[in-house]
Amino acid sequence: MLRAIAASLLSAWIMLCVVPHALAAEPGSAACKAELQATHKKMRESVNVLDSTRSAPAAARCAALSAARELAEDIRESTARCEPPEQRKNAVRDADDVIDAIDTTYQKTCPARPGLVRVRATWVEHITREKLPKALAVLHRCVTDDESMFFTDQRFDLGRLIVLGCPRIADPSPYEVNARNAAPDMLKLEQAHVYVARDKEGDDARAVVFPIFTADGRESTTDLVPAERVFIGETRDLISMYWTPGKPGVCRAHAVWRVSDAKANLVLWQEAADCSAGAKTTFTTVLDRR
Repeated sequence: MLRAIAASLLSAWIMLCVVPHALAAEPGSAACKAELQATHKKMRESVNVLDSTRSAPAAARCAALSAARELAEDIRESTARCEPPEQRKNAVRDADDVIDAIDTTYQKTCPARPGLVRVRATWVEHITREKLPKALAVLHRCVTDDESMFFTDQRFDLGRLIVLGCPRIADPSPYEVNARNAAPDMLKLEQAHVYVARDKEGDDARAVVFPIFTADGRESTTDLVPAERVFIGETRDLISMYWTPGKPGVCRAHAVWRVSDAKANLVLWQEAADCSAGAKTTFTTVLDRR
């Protein structure tokens, strides 16, 4: 498996180099070319380490896998930033396949220490505006310079899914409850705008607008959602949310959107009338376009 991963990493790097690179901060930029050259150097080093640790103790193999994963993330970032559109899709998908393969191998080769359980988690930070990439700072204006905000940044589709916090609504109005179809307690939590971007620097960042059903059953949209309720779905082009809605007689709503080119399409809407069963709550499907 280590040899297969090394071959995949090498193939992923080759994908970066066999075509002209038109997109970085500027088309055909020197920065993009320099980035690819640095990635090439790290690629050769990582392949050599993986090959040299195939028969090594588990600790050495685990360290090599961790380093290879970091490199695969770098390759994905460079691919998303530097590949022209016609090559970007396959190249990013290849990098994702490598990352997923490394994760699977790491789980098998490097079991968790006794008493620890590995779970899928999203790294959440609270940051100030000065830490935002410039492209995102221009778009995200709902917080002041000295306020901290919720922040997550994850692999998503062909780029990144970035969630940035906005202030809580201290006293939600009936209009807001209906229009957002969110209970007052949901609106009193930190809210957020959701962005898709080409890379971690926020290149080509665009805000996502979510089609929803309002509390009175009308079709509408919202660009503001509870910050801690945004999750990547079963595939990396889906966004999933669970929340307490504002609709009378409904205790929980579940929606899934498929996002393509920064446009969200509602593909699943479910509602539950009784939440006493907890995780086993029964949902009624209102819409299913999966």
